[in-house]
Amino acid sequence: MTKFSCTMSSGAVMYYTTLVAENAQQAKEMAVAETNKTSFGAGGEPRDWSARALEETEGPARILTSGQRDA
Repeated sequence: MTKFSCTMSSGAVMYYTTLVAENAQQAKEMAVAETNKTSFGAGGEPRDWSARALEETEGPARILTSGQRDA
């Protein structure tokens, strides 16, 4: 598994998620799902997100942190 940092900006808001996933595609899909749960459908599509691998890690796929801030 790999720890990823995912980001997406929409207008004046930047969404971010740190998570553990198998690959970048799964990371983007998890970021969309998490953002849709917490921001009422603002997650967009996986292609809207960037995913950067941070480090190899152990454990199941999971969300570590997520949120939004003004860009």
